[in-house]
Amino acid sequence: MALLYGGVDLNEAARMIDDLTKAHIPSRTSSDGTNVYVPQDQVASARLLLAKDGLPSGGSVGYELFDKSATLTSTQFEQTINETRALEGELERSIRLLQGVRNVRVHLVLPHRDLFSTQTSPSQASVVLDIGHGGRIAPDGIQAIQNLVAAAVPGLRPQNISIVDTRGDVLAKPGDPDSTDGQAAALDKFRHAEEQRLAQAAEEILVPTLGAGHVRARAAVTINTDEIRETEETYDPNQQVLRSQQTTSDKSTNTEATPNTSVANNLPNANANQNNRTGSNDDREEETDNYEIGKRVRVVNQARPRVSRISLAVLVDGTYSKDKNGNDLWKPLDSAEIERLTALVRTAVGYDKNRGDEVDVVSMRFTAERDGGFAAENSSLFNRDTLVYVAEWVVPILLASGALFLAIRPMLRRGKDDVPALAGPTPLEALPGGTPALAGGQTASQSTAALPAAGGEGEETVSIEGIEGKLQMEALTKVSDRIEQNPRETIFIIRNWLASPDIRKGRDRE
Repeated sequence: MALLYGGVDLNEAARMIDDLTKAHIPSRTSSDGTNVYVPQDQVASARLLLAKDGLPSGGSVGYELFDKSATLTSTQFEQTINETRALEGELERSIRLLQGVRNVRVHLVLPHRDLFSTQTSPSQASVVLDIGHGGRIAPDGIQAIQNLVAAAVPGLRPQNISIVDTRGDVLAKPGDPDSTDGQAAALDKFRHAEEQRLAQAAEEILVPTLGAGHVRARAAVTINTDEIRETEETYDPNQQVLRSQQTTSDKSTNTEATPNTSVANNLPNANANQNNRTGSNDDREEETDNYEIGKRVRVVNQARPRVSRISLAVLVDGTYSKDKNGNDLWKPLDSAEIERLTALVRTAVGYDKNRGDEVDVVSMRFTAERDGGFAAENSSLFNRDTLVYVAEWVVPILLASGALFLAIRPMLRRGKDDVPALAGPTPLEALPGGTPALAGGQTASQSTAALPAAGGEGEETVSIEGIEGKLQMEALTKVSDRIEQNPRETIFIIRNWLASPDIRKGRDRE
């Protein structure tokens, strides 16, 4: 039998078995009913047969719900419910294709408006992810699921989508990103992502040197959320450039004389004989030069959170050596090696002394196996699963085997001592030496009265290692049946033998 489909829903597994039975294809399921097996040479034909009925569908119903719907008799309410179911099923199928997602459930609340109401309720969605034991989805994967669901549902925004996993962990919390809670959640997410990035960078730079499982790094980041808006203008007087030049010339001449005021000038015909006239000339030139001085304008606007301080702690393992007795000796790394590792880590995480960053590298012994890293959980031989297995199978088998061996050992030893005196199928009661008592308080005749004679003709015999001669299969079968019918008495006899080994040896000699 070969695996046809694994990890299917129980309802789909039942439908598969039904279809395979109708097609006369032998099939069986696993103990939990999630795996379906068919003969190896019929796997391809079985898959084609199930694909005709749309199996497996992942336990979800898509738009094929409308293929056989009765549109003439269905109500508006039924059509709305079917539309929601179909959309949820299609989203489940799409999300299930993502790596790390084993199963998914999607619940949608489509927008609707009440009667005589002018407001419409917004669309909302809830997604439940089954990512398996120990699995984890990166933050980018969670954001991808939010964007996928928001793009497929009309009027749905990513902040109205809630995503949880089967362990009850909230992977995406709904809320307005502009609100106080939304900003706090975004800040925590940013800080956690930065801490993870720095710790991973420190481990990746040291693992090739120290080995996997011998390095552990943890980071603590201080985030500054202050919004800064700064504008700065600076002028450089040494950077002068002639931008424009303007020259103006003005020239004026005045030929009118300026008479002097005197008594002679005020007499009649005082200037009759004076023909000389004096004037004035005026010349003016003006030049204007415009220079451009170098200027730099700097505008700083920081609205997003930023890292203001980094604290990184790195724990590294030391070196191991053998002493003269072959025991492991652990030795911490020397100061020079610690300094080199610290320099590597500082370069990898972007260390800034002016910012007040701290990077500490400490060498301490790890409580782990040298070549296996940290010991896996329940890796010990005596864990719970091993003890349960031993209690269910090993202990009953050992008790039954010990009871069988100890029950037939006295009879086998006495038969060994008496067989040389037999000359044919002589009953044990007629053997010389009487009827010695067995450990259970019975005589040899009482214990073997119901057993056939040793070496009888036509009886099946077997050989057992450590015992001379052959034993009758019928005798062993009867002894085994007696042990199964009286388990308490058998255990009581075995306990007495185990508690008194000397008595048991004496009885065996008898």
